Amino acid sequence: MKNTKRLVAALVAVVLVIVGIVLVVLGQKGQSIYNDATAMLGCKKPETINYILDTSTITGVSRGLTAKEYTNFLVGKLGLDSAEVEAVVADRVVYDEKLAYANDYNTFIEYVMETQGVTEDEAKAIKKDDDQEEAIQNEILLTEVTAALGCDEAAFAELQTDTAMIALFQKGFDSLTAGGGFNAFLFNNAIMLLWIGIVLIIAGGAVLFIQAMDDSNKKKKAAVKVNPKAQKVGEFFLNYALYIILIAILVVVCLVKPNFLDPVNILNILKQASTKGILALGCAGLIVLAGTDLSIGRVLGLSAAVTAALVQSITYSSRMFPQMTHQLPLFVPLLASIGVAVIFSLVNGFGVAKLHLHAFIITLGTQLIAYGCNCLFIESQPSGTAQALSTFDQHFLDVAAGSLTIGSLKVPLVVLYFLGIAVIMWVVWNKTRLGKNMFAVGGNTEAAAVSGVNVAKTIMLVYLIAGILYGISAFLEAARITSVGANTGINYETDAISAVVVGGVSFSGGVGTIQGVVIGAIILQAINYSLQFLGVNPYLQYVVRGLIIILAVAIDVRKYIAKK
Repeated sequence: MKNTKRLVAALVAVVLVIVGIVLVVLGQKGQSIYNDATAMLGCKKPETINYILDTSTITGVSRGLTAKEYTNFLVGKLGLDSAEVEAVVADRVVYDEKLAYANDYNTFIEYVMETQGVTEDEAKAIKKDDDQEEAIQNEILLTEVTAALGCDEAAFAELQTDTAMIALFQKGFDSLTAGGGFNAFLFNNAIMLLWIGIVLIIAGGAVLFIQAMDDSNKKKKAAVKVNPKAQKVGEFFLNYALYIILIAILVVVCLVKPNFLDPVNILNILKQASTKGILALGCAGLIVLAGTDLSIGRVLGLSAAVTAALVQSITYSSRMFPQMTHQLPLFVPLLASIGVAVIFSLVNGFGVAKLHLHAFIITLGTQLIAYGCNCLFIESQPSGTAQALSTFDQHFLDVAAGSLTIGSLKVPLVVLYFLGIAVIMWVVWNKTRLGKNMFAVGGNTEAAAVSGVNVAKTIMLVYLIAGILYGISAFLEAARITSVGANTGINYETDAISAVVVGGVSFSGGVGTIQGVVIGAIILQAINYSLQFLGVNPYLQYVVRGLIIILAVAIDVRKYIAKK
């Protein structure tokens, strides 16, 4: 009985999906009528409906299309009589061809020279006179059209005003809105059909998905011996599945655009990956602790704003601090940036370690606080405006965003800073007591506490290090973008967290490597850069980045389950 119900439910779900797909296709067909009408009328999409509803406002139809395109729309979409349409369209297409001929520069010059017996220079002078040019072009057009169609001047005048073609569109649109025929039904109900179809697909798909997840009818199978070699191969693909997928994407990009591997592009990828890679190195420790940090982007924005205010050129009249009459040593804005970031990180660490708040909650709160502080700081400019902080001292730009020339290549200094910080963090993670305690707390907090690890201190220190790295990254990012506003840092936390999970740091805690984070940051930025390189829609890029995060966490969870 239970199996029968499951089968009936599955069949109903399949029917819903099929019907939904059909309705979506019909809805899109109805929308295509509107889109084609826009192209035919040569207007903007929002204006099309006005012409369809009030056909008396139609004053012209797009020129230059083929007879087949006009006929397919008027007959196939609007349901007009083919014989009537073909006669009008044929004359219209001939007129359009002759119009293009009459407007041709060389045609005009040759016609004037031949009919008026003038030289080429004199013909060119005539063409510069707008009134004479228009009169002669009409003369050429009249001659060519009447000769080609064998019509009189009255018929020619109708072709000029496009009377017959406009009448066809008016007749077709009136029929369309009156609701006669299948295409009229599709046009008038396109949006309804489309969204009902989408709902049915979701409903049917949800039932099928839930049934697929139901393993209550599955019988437990006896343990099967696994070939050790096959098991190792399976573990390899499980551990490196995301790397394999992302590298495969890059290979495809290289095949499509071979110049993607140009050294300049590679250096650009490394440069863009560096500041976010430093953020990822700080965030990685928090994720090893089985936590997270949603405040990264906004904290970076505030720290970068403080940096920007302190490194503005003293020759800039609208600088944040007018009383600053000489450039500050660079360690001052660097320490200020670190200080601001550390304050927020310590608040996050205290909330997690002492108040036992979930990292998601405390960092969500500090994210909003940091954003508010950044807006207030930027709005407090003496100029009374909230414009972005810019016009930085050249020495700051040279140190923080300059480059080192090696042969014919200019290696960005920020890349070297990133690699240097990565080495330092590798030592902290692998060669210090703090690193060992961090993995112990992330793996099992209770066991770590029983073993004598000071859990609260470890958490606070990891958050402290994260704050230092955020401050350094903000200092370098300000130089890279050369202008810091209220939206600086937006969504940087997603890039940092993505790099961490792509790099193999487990959200379950206690697992991760520095080299993995570095590789993750570079690969992720390479994907972003490749999407821009291929000209992919910026909004679609967000979709791809979201899918990468979901895929990375899904693989991480799968590895965790496999180990258990």
